[in-house]
Amino acid sequence: GADGVQVVGSKSRGEAFALKIIDGNKPALFAASVEVMEQLGWLDDAQREALKPWRAQPILNARGLLVGERTPLFHLQTP
Repeated sequence: GADGVQVVGSKSRGEAFALKIIDGNKPALFAASVEVMEQLGWLDDAQREALKPWRAQPILNARGLLVGERTPLFHLQTP
């Protein structure tokens, strides 16, 4: 289905990209989207700071203990 689908476009650049996270996980989708924008060079310092909450983050359990980390592990191949 459409869960986990994100399409982001830059009108000024005339570019866009689409992502699909198979299980529909929204935090993973948002982190991947921000990472793609970073790797494409679309973000300036202010945008990076504004999007920081959506990037890679530690994962804490109900007791506040670190149990993992959400981290995009890919590198785009651009033409």
